[in-house]
Amino acid sequence: MKRRIRISDLVEGIEVISVIGLEKNTGKTVVLNQMLKEFREEGTTTGVTSTGLEGEKRDQVYLNEKPEITVSKGTYFVTSERDFRHRSFSATVIDLRDYRSPLGRMVFAKAEADGKVIISGPSILEYLREAVNAMRSYGCEKILIDGSTSRMSPGTPLVSDGVILATGAALSMNMEELCRKTLFAVKLISLKATEPKLLNRMLALEGGVWIENCGTFEKLSSSALTTSYPRAKIAGKTIFIDGSLTSSVLLSLSERGTRVVVKDFSRIFVDERSLMKYERAGGRLEVLHPANLIAVTVNPFSPTGFKIHSSELIRALEKKIDVPVVNVLEEISK
Repeated sequence: MKRRIRISDLVEGIEVISVIGLEKNTGKTVVLNQMLKEFREEGTTTGVTSTGLEGEKRDQVYLNEKPEITVSKGTYFVTSERDFRHRSFSATVIDLRDYRSPLGRMVFAKAEADGKVIISGPSILEYLREAVNAMRSYGCEKILIDGSTSRMSPGTPLVSDGVILATGAALSMNMEELCRKTLFAVKLISLKATEPKLLNRMLALEGGVWIENCGTFEKLSSSALTTSYPRAKIAGKTIFIDGSLTSSVLLSLSERGTRVVVKDFSRIFVDERSLMKYERAGGRLEVLHPANLIAVTVNPFSPTGFKIHSSELIRALEKKIDVPVVNVLEEISK
């Protein structure tokens, strides 16, 4: 029998961990609850928040039962005022912050007993960073961020020290397609950093699209959404985009030897076909701040009742990626 894999072992030495799901029902909450349980057993002071509505009793799309987020006494958490009122345990309010949210102000609290709670944390990156820093100031040794479905921003290295990617049958019932979509996400998260001498100069660039010319950068466009560039001017050049990178923008830069650099993987909104076309044209895509992919977790069950063979999926993914691939439900049952 294979030795049980503990998620807490995989995140050893990593302070802020984001769990990102490629689709609803890929097992994010299961992963989060397992880490909370293991940290409690180790006596680790933990904080938790989210960038969306997480821990609800019933899925809002499929209406199926979902695992709720379970915290233990001493856990710090950040959630909306509305959902704080509906918790199932006593808690001490540490702070109230008036972040823009339809669910009211953000409550910063400490659990005084074990129980379940819906976590609906700050969705704006600046507020999320503030929440993380606050929990750090409370003495949290581990801080967990439950990312909202398909949203990559919580995994930005500007907030998180590491990312766990959750995938599974909810993403696709076709094994080949499921692997392809998962591997594409892994590829984006794992993009390499540009060289240090460029990084230091790019950090000072703000807004729009910049092109390197004879060792200096000049602004090519004030908008990151511009999709028309002179081919001769961009060929073989390094281009920095301070903003989001879309498929149409990337394709407009598909010239041999072109290198496109963005801040981090969370700024990339490119489909697989467009990236493949760009790379075939001889282009390279890099980031200023590389992410740390800790592991990929798989949920073999879809909300419609379909189940895939998790061992087959794990073997297929392990052949292509260098991080652990884990079926958390299976590990829990060992």
